[in-house]
Amino acid sequence: MFCDIRIYKTYVNKGLPISEGVFGLKGCRASTALFELSDSGTVAPMTESTSTPVPAHELKRQLSFLDAAAIFVGIIIGSGIFVAPAAVAAATSNPWIMAALWLAGATVALCGAFCYAECGARLPHTGGFYVFYRRVYGDKVAFAAGWAALFITYPASIAAIALVFASYLDKILPGVAATPLTTTLTAAFAVLSAGFFNIVGVRVGANVQRLLTGFKVLALLTLAVAVIVAPHSTGVQSAPMEALPLGFAGLVGAVMMLLWTYDGWSDVTMIAGELKHPSRDLGRAVGLGIATLAVTYIIVQLAVTSLLGASGAAASKQVLADAVSVGLGTGAGRGVAFLVVVSTFGSLNGIVLAASRLAFAMAKHGDFFRWFGQVEPRFETPARSTVILLCASLAYVFVSDFRDLMGFFSFNVWLFYAATAVALFVLRYRKEGEPLEWRAPLGFVPPVVILLTATFMTVSLLTEAPGNSLKGLGMLLVLVPLSFVWHRLRKSTLAA
Repeated sequence: MFCDIRIYKTYVNKGLPISEGVFGLKGCRASTALFELSDSGTVAPMTESTSTPVPAHELKRQLSFLDAAAIFVGIIIGSGIFVAPAAVAAATSNPWIMAALWLAGATVALCGAFCYAECGARLPHTGGFYVFYRRVYGDKVAFAAGWAALFITYPASIAAIALVFASYLDKILPGVAATPLTTTLTAAFAVLSAGFFNIVGVRVGANVQRLLTGFKVLALLTLAVAVIVAPHSTGVQSAPMEALPLGFAGLVGAVMMLLWTYDGWSDVTMIAGELKHPSRDLGRAVGLGIATLAVTYIIVQLAVTSLLGASGAAASKQVLADAVSVGLGTGAGRGVAFLVVVSTFGSLNGIVLAASRLAFAMAKHGDFFRWFGQVEPRFETPARSTVILLCASLAYVFVSDFRDLMGFFSFNVWLFYAATAVALFVLRYRKEGEPLEWRAPLGFVPPVVILLTATFMTVSLLTEAPGNSLKGLGMLLVLVPLSFVWHRLRKSTLAA
């Protein structure tokens, strides 16, 4: 154990009791020489060989602001932007309203990201929402939410993205996903590849994420601008602009699609325990990320509608690919397919990087098997918790009806977002982690916006798909009594 020698001598001279709590790392000052305090109470200079800055069972703080921003943006830009412009074009043919809808979606996403970022700044530990819920709502709720995310939400999402990856890779390399079996195997390969990058090193996974995120943002913007400025003849006849041709129902559908395209704002807080400066960098990373996303999405939307027209874009099933074909020629279709492949794999890699920390954090707190709470000493990564996430994801890849589970938990995701907004109010009231280097701006506005949006989304989902929503809620509630059984067994094991 290491301590400030001057504080130690003061305690000895005054005859005060010496305890580990007094001379723990929190009592040390960087400006003073550090000495080693042995169990017998003697003092010796701390040598390099005795220095253990990070315990072997903890993850190092080695991720930067840019890493956090790349993970945040990379997770969110998946396959949504390649289909969402069609829904927006169906809701309105007015380009100003289109831009306003994307900005409204960005505002909601920013509020949600700010809620998670401030919670992460107050509780800068590995595990994200699980850590927040455990501190605010207790171990039972954290257990239920953690298990639901670990075995349903995250792996089902990873499987869905991997299958999109496989289907578009087949357009570049015909035959790799020509049959259901080869599609499944290609998707499984994508999942395992993302897992490999994040098992062999935190920096490896983060550097891959930087590369993929930077490429797909620049490629999307370059492609959209090239499509707009390229000489072309669309054959699209101008029609009078309509604000809401499909009425309120069409607007609701577009908003839900927009929010799905911006979804993923919560995941970056999973790595708060590995950021060098989490209290400062989380808020900056999500702010930069949302700004990047909003600009990119609006430019893509304007490119699509300028070439296809609102009606043409609304009728398209592959709206960006069709727009590129009109602007740059049919031969450019493979370029869009390649961009989808990069985007989906970047999203996969980011989710695996972030979500693999969940089982690790749960195991550390006794809400999962302890074996998964270990750091792989060779790679200094949570390899074991990454493996359990990969196994669950592969199970969904090989199950044909996993999409139903995604539908079930769309309802629950918004319950989690609302729970985090309430948790932020509680953490602020308790002054947890204060003083803070950064806090969400506009005070109560971000959590209130998320609570209102969550109410709108849950009511909409209950109205449109009551069966799936109630099944998802029921599956979540089942985990609550399971948490009581788990903790009772754990106490019995510890007592024995």
